[in-house]
Amino acid sequence: MQTDIFDSYFFRRLPAISARLVGALCCSSSGQNCRYQARAQLCAFLSPFSGVLSEIESLCQLKCIMADSKQSYDQFAAHYDQIFESWEASILRQATVLGGILQHECGDKQPIRALDCACGIGTQSLGLAMKGFDVEGCDISSGAVQRAPSEALKRGLNVPFSVANMLQLSAVGRSSFDAVICIDNSLPHLESDEQLLQAAQQAHAKLRAGGSFIGSIRDYDRLVVERPTAEGPRFYSDSDKRRVVFQLWDWLDERRYRFHLYITRSTQSEWRTFHFTSTYRAVLRSELGDILTQAEFTNVRWLLPSDSAFYQPIFIAHRTC
Repeated sequence: MQTDIFDSYFFRRLPAISARLVGALCCSSSGQNCRYQARAQLCAFLSPFSGVLSEIESLCQLKCIMADSKQSYDQFAAHYDQIFESWEASILRQATVLGGILQHECGDKQPIRALDCACGIGTQSLGLAMKGFDVEGCDISSGAVQRAPSEALKRGLNVPFSVANMLQLSAVGRSSFDAVICIDNSLPHLESDEQLLQAAQQAHAKLRAGGSFIGSIRDYDRLVVERPTAEGPRFYSDSDKRRVVFQLWDWLDERRYRFHLYITRSTQSEWRTFHFTSTYRAVLRSELGDILTQAEFTNVRWLLPSDSAFYQPIFIAHRTC
């Protein structure tokens, strides 16, 4: 969602800091001190708002609820790769970790057939296909699914993608997958334990006996205690174009938060800001583990980042029959 950066209480205060930020980003060829200066300026700008998030929330609420997760991700699809320093490097890095886990869990069967039930524009699907996995991807976002095949074609891959809600995976024609994956905090989009159970049951139904359900979520065991309100900013550059990526988290209650992602990037003549928003519900690992057990998965366990080298905690659960 592209937004006018002067259209809310929060962003009416952005022009002054944006001018200083852009000036800092452009002020020298070396850039090292400038990046520190820009980071300090933006962090100083964000800090006072930690005490008035409720006011910001009330003033921005209509803007925030204009798009649900599907609509927001439809609009986000064209820009998703911009949140990474290098999307291509992230594709390969994630495939290395996830591919090793899949091979360990699925045994010697080749090729391993995997359904990526929250594929987005293909970050995990593409990397696994490049490593020889037989991957099919689906996502609730039609915008993401429209982009994913072109990304596969660029890489000489044959990966089928379709629009499907993880709550209704019967829309995916094939079944008896060796693995269903749901990576990068997709499950916490669901609004209740009942929906989480339904999603787990849908994944269970798509697996062969002995298949694995593998997913990742943010470390909410830590985050519900820390209750962060911002992440970043991060400064990236490619092809002589620079971008700044940062997040704001508006906690709505003890578990739910409104997530705002901002990408400010340079064009030939100006800087443009893109704003995307969605709602998440913080789910503890023990809670999700109990739900997976209710869905008749067995041997549910977690791999923490220190164990897996992945950036989020990973769960692994098995269908026995």
